[in-house]
Amino acid sequence: MSSLPCTHFDTPEGRWILASEFTTEDAANQFMPHIGRDSAADDLCLGASGTETQPTPPATGGIKFSAASSAMASGGMMFDTSPQVSSRATSAVTASIPKSNLHMLANRPTQVSIFRAIGTEPSVVEGEGTSNSSPVAGKGFRGRYLSKTGALSGSSGALPGLVGQAHSKGIVTKSTSAFVGRIVTNENLARWIVGDNQHSTYLLFNAPRCMTWIGLQPECSGEALARFDLVSNTPLCHDINGWTRAENRLDLVMGFVHGNIVWYDPISGKYARLNKNSGYTPAIVCTRWIPGSASLFMVGTADGCVMIMDRGKDDFCVPPLAHSNRRVAAMDAFEVAASLKPRCNPVAFWRLGNRPITCMAFSPDGQRVAIGSEDGGLRIVDYLNEILEDVYLSYFGGFTCCTWSDDGKYVVAGGKDDLITIWSVYDQCVVARCQGHESWVRDVAFDPMGHEDESTYRFMSVGDDAKLLVWDFSLAALHRPRAHRAEVDSHLRGCPGVEDGPSDVVHPRLPGAAVAVLQPLMAVAIHDSAICSMQFSQDLLVTACRRGIIKVWKRPATFDLSSYI
Repeated sequence: MSSLPCTHFDTPEGRWILASEFTTEDAANQFMPHIGRDSAADDLCLGASGTETQPTPPATGGIKFSAASSAMASGGMMFDTSPQVSSRATSAVTASIPKSNLHMLANRPTQVSIFRAIGTEPSVVEGEGTSNSSPVAGKGFRGRYLSKTGALSGSSGALPGLVGQAHSKGIVTKSTSAFVGRIVTNENLARWIVGDNQHSTYLLFNAPRCMTWIGLQPECSGEALARFDLVSNTPLCHDINGWTRAENRLDLVMGFVHGNIVWYDPISGKYARLNKNSGYTPAIVCTRWIPGSASLFMVGTADGCVMIMDRGKDDFCVPPLAHSNRRVAAMDAFEVAASLKPRCNPVAFWRLGNRPITCMAFSPDGQRVAIGSEDGGLRIVDYLNEILEDVYLSYFGGFTCCTWSDDGKYVVAGGKDDLITIWSVYDQCVVARCQGHESWVRDVAFDPMGHEDESTYRFMSVGDDAKLLVWDFSLAALHRPRAHRAEVDSHLRGCPGVEDGPSDVVHPRLPGAAVAVLQPLMAVAIHDSAICSMQFSQDLLVTACRRGIIKVWKRPATFDLSSYI
């Protein structure tokens, strides 16, 4: 790997330029210092020892923070990196974290979200989170919960809470809570969201014991807008509700290593803990808002369970499972809790196995969700009817990331087999395996600008090899596998003798000779350490590595955006 910092990389559409670079530690020290970096959570998330200092980003292309950002540091403490403090705090914090959750901190560091400023409430768009037809009462989550909330009346397919949902209570600036340390808001926040910056881009990232919101102007100069400080907990994941975003509203849900689930609106400064004192403490590894809903979201836990939560409910009660004492090891395991209290969260509770749920992604039509797990299974679930439709297996090892193509025809997932696998949802089969990474794949995403050829899909991936890979995929360009089609079909039907056993929903893994192999268009090392997160916007790409370095890349200037709008 090159020792020189990467300031650009070339793709078929042109050259991407590094516009900004900063570290999560810079964010804490420069504009909102908080509790010192003296905990094991900090060390594990940043992949550093207690005494190691973070690398200084290059002067060129660095993010420019305003004086208002620096003024937000009042009342905070600078990081203390002394060995005595670090070792003492490390032992105290590690003792408070369940051993089963420690590896989550090491493998789920900085996660970044990118979104554009908007000035109106989002509208329901056909094909983006809703069904073309009116939902009807039925079995499962659809019939048990949605019919009772009144969401089934009318012709809209949107889930409940899209209109008229009240915000949670509790505006906090300095908190006496044992969970939240403080919430700091930039004095210029109103100017950013309703003033001259409506064409700006925003970044949200979680780091050790804090969640930070940054605004980027078109020239990529930035300003810290808000930060949510935790006392002794570390966020592992978060998600933004794109359906409720407005000038005065930004719904954010966060999952934590101690099992806490928190809703937070950085514009109003309000937050709510949705499972306070519940006694259910598995780490929350991934979370996603349900398309079309202002109040419902899904979370995946470290013990192999999935919950659907309602932000409007304050109480939490873990529902009993019929076989709660049995280890659920079968790949087609899908246990649904039936005894749910109507006034409590969760509103749906499933057990999919006994290994952590690592990723989830909703289909473009909002009817299905792909759920990846450490057990090497990618499950396609009809979550409205609570039906497990398909289980696809990795070549080996667990999954770490997944996403859908924009037309919903393909599911793409990466994992610990160093591969990215493409499945056809309609044909229920594996289409190709993408070979190019030299270590675990951490994130994969389709380019929102698409490809000039409508029959070709373009996506990018990042991994522990610190590389970004660009892929073009089309069925016509794939080489036919060496195995005969009849042999492939026999495997897809779940023939006896497969190591995972025959099943109507589990599609056995195919040998390498039976699957087409796709090579990347290009591969480039853009970080000096493992890349753990990647997010697109129309004109920007944001990447984050395990050492807490976040890079903002500008799309090639010669790329004509108008042709894809």
